[in-house]
Amino acid sequence: MTDIGDTATETCGYSSSEVQKYLKAAVDMAIGQDEYQHGMVSEIHQNIVDYASKKINTIRPPSVKVIITCTIVQNTGAGFHIGNATRWDDNTDKLVKYQFQNKSMTIIVNAYLVQS
Repeated sequence: MTDIGDTATETCGYSSSEVQKYLKAAVDMAIGQDEYQHGMVSEIHQNIVDYASKKINTIRPPSVKVIITCTIVQNTGAGFHIGNATRWDDNTDKLVKYQFQNKSMTIIVNAYLVQS
């Protein structure tokens, strides 16, 4: 699995910086300056995924499918591990990641962009 490169613009119709900008905006919009609040995690998660999906759909070619994942972890001093595996064409299918961290939480948002 590879991160999308800027050269993907020619083959896929979008750039990594453009997609990552929307992932960051989704996190910023959903949490602002807030700290981790367990009761708000579901709403924050849904807001991030919905916003990122809507924005990325405005720039993606019709032949590209988008999958957005979001992981929110409370920073308690314990470690965490996230893994994934894909079987795809590295020339056309890409992953763009954005990670946010403050003293109370870590948020990781992934956008999988897959040619159909």
